[in-house]
Amino acid sequence: MPEEADMSLTQQIARLVAGVTYNGLPDTVRDKAKLLLLDHIGCMVAGSITGGARKMTDYLAGTDGGGPSTVFGTALRLSPANAAHANATSASMLSLDDSYVLFGHPGASIIPAALAVAEQGGKSGKDLIAAVVCGYEMSLRLGTALRPTETRDRQVKGLATWQIFGACSAASLLHDFDEVSVADAFGLVPMHAPLPFLRKFHSRPMNLLKNNYGWANKGAITAVDLVRAGFHGNRTIFDGDDGFWAMAGSNQFASAELTANWGERFFILDTGFKPYGVCRWIHTTIDALRTLLHHHGFGRADVADIHVETVGEFVQEFNGPWPGSTMEAAFHIPYAVALEFHDKSSTKGLRDEDLDHPGLKQTAALVRLSALSGADDKFYAKRLLPSRVTVCLKDGTKLTAEAEVPTGAPGGPEFDRPEVQSKFLAITTPILGEVTALRLEAAILDMENQSVRDVLEYAAIGS
Repeated sequence: MPEEADMSLTQQIARLVAGVTYNGLPDTVRDKAKLLLLDHIGCMVAGSITGGARKMTDYLAGTDGGGPSTVFGTALRLSPANAAHANATSASMLSLDDSYVLFGHPGASIIPAALAVAEQGGKSGKDLIAAVVCGYEMSLRLGTALRPTETRDRQVKGLATWQIFGACSAASLLHDFDEVSVADAFGLVPMHAPLPFLRKFHSRPMNLLKNNYGWANKGAITAVDLVRAGFHGNRTIFDGDDGFWAMAGSNQFASAELTANWGERFFILDTGFKPYGVCRWIHTTIDALRTLLHHHGFGRADVADIHVETVGEFVQEFNGPWPGSTMEAAFHIPYAVALEFHDKSSTKGLRDEDLDHPGLKQTAALVRLSALSGADDKFYAKRLLPSRVTVCLKDGTKLTAEAEVPTGAPGGPEFDRPEVQSKFLAITTPILGEVTALRLEAAILDMENQSVRDVLEYAAIGS
């Protein structure tokens, strides 16, 4: 094996990925991985009954003769690639899956693939935990290294485009790849990655694929399976001026971020949980509004005007026509604000039947948006989400609250283990039943002492 000084960047990161073990992880990191697994499996179960998830699952089932991997919320078992595709689609449907500001929802591009491959291989819970941590580290480090200028980011942006490496890393580890095989998988996986298409996502109608994490999971598993079948890939995929960063649409690359302090700093610890089923960028607006509602006790009948000041990009993209789907509603600030006044908060996800609610439209009409001074710099440079909400009551009273870090994000209001457990039970019990939901919760939180197959038996419909 070459010495590190003689290794390419791709070889270095492949060696680090191949060397991740459960025993090498701190307890805090293991615990975070289990909590992210709990939260994400909850999102997959709950999201599985939405129209978009059902359409995807039906499509995939029609192309698949069956396999070893669970499709959550159904009695189906499909090949790992298709099961992960279906489950990742379900996970994103309610917009309740985890978040890393400016980097989307890393878990949706890692956990479905890790679960499907671990179930296929009869892996232990410890194996799964190590693979999930490895996936988050690879994904979030790569996202940090891809540093386009603000001008470039406003023109070209993609998430699944590069987050596919998280799923690839997790699947590679679960197949016990050595560093050469990991490098081969890294060389193949960009050929299965979605284009950086997000700057067209907000066009109407919004497509139900959202970040296309389903394809990222499938593409990653496909690349890994091709290596298992004897294919090799480009083993310098991260190196040089024509490296992956250029393919992904960036015009800058901080290569040292991929390897710096590996095994000492864990990016997974900075991943946040979402209490509301709307885009994370709207959460500080909801937090500020809830602060006002809690402290001042007014209702929608008392309100004359609601002024939301926030990041300019949010003002431009998260307004406009009344949403025609829950996907569009998840990116609509007036809609999210109106829900809070009608006891329809998105804490359990958005509902199709609320889109035609006349009261919501009336309340949303009271909301006006404008750019908050200094907010853009804080967003792009510091990954903050500044929002100021001012409510003018009919009696002339003016109430204002501000927030920059959303609930559930590091440094924000707490949303930790008790809240994540409550969220899990709230969104899974209607589908699995209370007894099964409680058993599944307990098994996931004891993952290190379980086999993945045994844990997922609790998630099977009819169990």
